[in-house]
Parts: sequence; structure tokens; C-alpha cells
Amino acid sequence: MTRVALFLVALGLLVRPAAADSLPQLEQRAKAFYDLLERGEKERAMALFPDLEKALASTVADLQNRLDKLRDDVTDRDGDLEELYRSPAWREPEIASLVATYHLAWVRYQAARITTDPARKKTLLKQATEGFSQFTIVNEVPEIYSESLLGRGLAFMELGEWAKAREDLEAAAGESRTSAKAKAALDELARRQGGKKAAPEDDPEALVARLADVLPRAAEEAAVEKDATALARGLAARGGAWPDRVRSIVADKLGAAAHPRTSYGLFLLAQLAIDRGRCADVAPLADAGEGLRDAGRARHRPELLFLDAGCKLNGGHPREAAAQFGALLREFPDAPRAREAAYYRFRALDLARAGDPALDAPFDEALATYASRWPRSDGAAEAHFLTGERARERGDCKKADAEYAQVGTGDFAVRARLGGLECRAGALKPGTPADERARLVADARRFVQEVPAKGADEVAVARAALLGAVVAAGSTPADSQAVVALLGDFETRYPKATDFVARAVAIRLGARVALGQLPETGRDLDAYLRTPADATRRVTLTRVGRDLASRAERDAAARPAALALAQKAYAALAAETGDPADRVALADVTLLAGDAAGARKAYEEVLEKDPTSAAALRGAARAATQTGDRAAALGYWRQVLDASTAGGTAWYEARIAQVELLAADGKKSDACAIVRSSRGRATTVGADQLEARLRTLDAQICK
Repeated sequence: MTRVALFLVALGLLVRPAAADSLPQLEQRAKAFYDLLERGEKERAMALFPDLEKALASTVADLQNRLDKLRDDVTDRDGDLEELYRSPAWREPEIASLVATYHLAWVRYQAARITTDPARKKTLLKQATEGFSQFTIVNEVPEIYSESLLGRGLAFMELGEWAKAREDLEAAAGESRTSAKAKAALDELARRQGGKKAAPEDDPEALVARLADVLPRAAEEAAVEKDATALARGLAARGGAWPDRVRSIVADKLGAAAHPRTSYGLFLLAQLAIDRGRCADVAPLADAGEGLRDAGRARHRPELLFLDAGCKLNGGHPREAAAQFGALLREFPDAPRAREAAYYRFRALDLARAGDPALDAPFDEALATYASRWPRSDGAAEAHFLTGERARERGDCKKADAEYAQVGTGDFAVRARLGGLECRAGALKPGTPADERARLVADARRFVQEVPAKGADEVAVARAALLGAVVAAGSTPADSQAVVALLGDFETRYPKATDFVARAVAIRLGARVALGQLPETGRDLDAYLRTPADATRRVTLTRVGRDLASRAERDAAARPAALALAQKAYAALAAETGDPADRVALADVTLLAGDAAGARKAYEEVLEKDPTSAAALRGAARAATQTGDRAAALGYWRQVLDASTAGGTAWYEARIAQVELLAADGKKSDACAIVRSSRGRATTVGADQLEARLRTLDAQICK
């Protein structure tokens, strides 16, 4: 089991290095480690192990950090995480991480078998079982699933955990790929449990003679083929010189790439190459069999094409893999592997089309072909779902809904239902009728109520809740009650949906303010301020602060609490940005709250850095007025006046303020002079309105 082919085809996985050639280099180092063990050079293998283990573990950590950064970047932009998870930008490092993790598990297991340190042996075996466990949760990739079951079972056996070892090895024995090795391991497990001595191995030379005898018949007789294949692979797995010797026997009896004689011989050589992790050797064998027309072609040619396509996909060539799967389907539409080939074909095309839009049409055709030919297979639901997603990408919600409806129950059912909601949400426009928006909100609420937020569906339900809240908040008028109903317990109900918490709290916060739920607003504001700042932070806090200040103006009873919360929002904003405009906004709401001295101090701090700030000058003037410092207030208004265009709104505002301050100070003649000199100079609509105020002051002061 030291040579494991990383045949990650069943997930449509594309393996590319995390950085330039780093992953292929690590695989070569792991291969060198396995080769040394197969030749019995344990000391040299252990000399390689520490650096190899460190490099693999470091690569896994680096790739995970890369994935975390990709997810964080999309979250910061308020982007679509589902789209990210389907993109090559995400899948390539994700798959590279799986490959490195898979090698790391086998390297640790092999090192544990030869280390002389009992404690180190136990640690390595436990680490190996944890690594293998990542691939045994679901049987989506038969090759990897079975090899990982075998590896974990062997590790449990070395740990003396007999029951766990037996469970895994019996499961591996039921898989064709690992059956022979798992059965041998079960015999060894029984021997160890019974305390018996190891039975002598079969004479390898006798097995070689038997292989040479059965190979010619295996090329023609299906009943003999299975045993011959197992015998050849078993001998090759002994390592050392055995793989080359077995290949030589096969080539001699059945032909090789240079001189092909049988389709079975080419297939068997390809399988042996994959067993040793040498996918590069498979393509020449597939090419060599193109023109071969022997009795075994119909049985072995599709198997060879399948292996070649898998190697191409695993090697980072999804377009070429799709072409080879397509070739298999065209020539052998009824082959045992046809359904799998059709499934892997559309998965390969899905990867390849990310870099070539011209492949969108073949991808659509591959999905339609699979869904129509194998409508009751497990993959049909995925094909319908992906077809629906393609329609959603084009904005064709009617077509998308028709495809989603055919998904039925299973792994894609919830995602399909959510896709329908997201398609409708994406089609909304400013002119969309209110009742259509209301129906979408109602459907989102129904989804949230009906779908249990558990397991893999938790994040999907969270997305639906957030979608419904976004639509409700964007309606005219906003449906704040629906927002609170959808997002009221978001953090506790969806603990796994951490990527959406900041946005959910921000939307809920706005709804709380609109509803006048000030105690809850305070709690939500605290929760929002605990979330990481993103690109929408300033807009959110500005809106919350403004809406709270407006509520304070409208509701006298709520004024103290609303202004206190507005101050908190603006204070957080000013602290995060340091922007003078945000500091002025904080000073404005501080002044509204009745703290004129504190507001004046804040305005003057802004003026120290920007003496020409009109907003800060006006604010400082109003604050000085409220503190009774009329001289300072007049000084600030004079600066506003000097910086303003005569006859404009700001100019008139400053003039009126001067008049009122002078009149209050008993200087009516000076005030009257300003009134008389200012009238009739309006140049803006706002100034026209202030002109009317001047006329009123004229009548009051200039008597």
C-alpha cells in the first residue's frame, strides 16, 4: 500500500500545485521514500522522513491559509461564497491540500512501522488515522475511499485497536481495489489477536510462473482475467525490483505500448502504472491501443480510456480529460463505465470552462445527456441542479426552476430550492412591484421555517434568511418586521454561518432602529462592532447614526437613548476611520445630545487639523452659542462668512446667526445694519428661504 494512485476523479478534482511545482516535488519526494521502503532500505527512508513530513505538513497549512484568505476576501467584498467554492481559484488549492494530506497520512503510517521509538510510533499512527479519516466520511471517490479505509485499518492494527481495525479492513475487503490486500491484512489481524506466528508467504517464483501461464488466457477469457489482474498487482506491490519484473512479464506475454498485441495487456500495464503513481505512463498506452482491434477491445479499451481520462483530470488537464471521457462514450456508449465517464465528463468540463467560455455549450450538452440517459442515477440530481445553476447565471429563472424541480430529494434538494430563491432575488429591479418582492420574502421565510438548519443545510438556511432580509430591507417601505423575524436569532441558530454574521447583524441593526426597538438596537450595535470591519462598515454606521438622530428628533421620549446610541455609532466610526467628516458627525450628535462643551471641543480638534472646514466652523459656532460664548461664536461665523460666496446658503446662514447673536447681546443697531446690507442678495433656492427669515428679523429688530 506504499504506492497509492491519487485518483481523485470522482469528485472532478483538479490537482495543481499550490505554488510553482511545489506539490509535484513533494510527490516525488514521497515516492522516493516509498521506493526506499520497498527495497528494504529502512535507515535511508527514516533519514528522509523528518524533512518530508515537515514539508507536507507545512504545505497543508499554507494551502489552508490560502483558502482562508480567499474566503475572507470574498466575504469582505460581500461576494458569493458558493460561487467561490465552485471556482478553480478555490478548488485548485483545496484539492492540492487533499493530495498533500493524503500523502502525509501514508508517509506517517510507513514511518510508524519502522521507527524504534514506541511513543513516536503511537503518535505517528494516530496522526495517520486522523489523516485517512478525512477521506472515509463519504464514498464519493471509490479509489481514495478504499485505500484510506485500508490505510486506517492497518494503522489501527498497529495500534492494537483490533475492533476498529477489523471494521475498516472488512470494509476495504469489500472494495475491489483493496480486496486482496485487505483480506491479507485481516488474516494478519487474526494471527496477531490469536498470538500465532506469521505464516510463510507463498513462494513468489511459483506466483511468477502462474502469472506467466494465465496471462495469455486472461486476454481472452473474462473468468481468468480477474485473478490474473489481482496476481500481477499483488506481485508488483512487493516493491523493489518486482514492479519492473511484472511489467516485463506482461509486455512479453501480451505486448506493450511499442508493440501492442492485446487490449487487456495495455489495460493491465496502465493499472500497474497507476498503482505506482505513474499516471504519465498511461497516455502512451491509451494511444497505442487506438488502432488495436482484438477480441478483448470492447471490454478493456473503455477501461483503459477511463484510466487515461482520470489521470489527465488528476494531472490538471480537465479539458483533455473531458475529451477522453467523450471518446469513451462515443465508441462504447454501453460500457460498464459509461455512466461514470459521463458523470466525470461534465465535472471535468465544469472545471475546464472556467478558463474557456467556449466550453459552456459542451458542458450544457454533457449535463443534458447525463440527465436524460441516466435519470434515476445519483448523479442525475447533480446534473439537473447544475443545469439550473447555468440557467440562473443567464437570468432565466423559469428554466432554472424547471431544472431545480427535477432534483428531487437528496443532497442537492435544499441547494436547488435555495437556487430558485436566489435567481428571483437576482432578477429584482428598482421597478419590481412591491407584491412580487413581498412574495419572495414570504417564500424565503417559508424556506427558513421548513428546512432544518442542521448539518450541511445549516449554511443554506442561513443564506435564505439573509436573502429574505435583504429583499425585505430593500423594499419600499422597508419591511423591518420581516427582517427581524428572519435575522433575530441568526448568530445562535446558524453558528456555522460565520461568513454572513456581519452582514446579518448590520441589516438587523437598521431594522431595529426603524422599529424603534432601542434596547435591542443597543445590543445589536455592540454585536456589530464586534464583527471584523469591512468595506460596508462606514456606510452602515453612518446610516445607523443618522437614523438614530432622526428618531431622536421625532420621538421626544426616545431622544436620550437614541442620541446616546447615535453617539456610540459615530464614535466607533470616527475611531476606526479618523476621517474629519466622521469626527464632525460625532460632534453634531454630541451637540444634539446637549453636550455643547464636548461638541465644541470635538469641532475644534477638527479645526486644528483643517482650519477651513466649513462644517466644523458652523458646528463650533453653534456649540459656542450654546455655551454662552457669543464672542467666539461671532468669530466662527465671521470665518464661515469669509469662506462663503456672497448670497449663497452658507453666507446667509452666517449672516442670520450674526444678527441673532448681536441682537441677543443688545447690539440691535449693529444687527440691523447687517440685516439691511444682506437683503436682496440671494443667489440660491436655499438662500431665498433664508432671505425670508431676514425680512422677519428686519421687522423685529429694525423698528
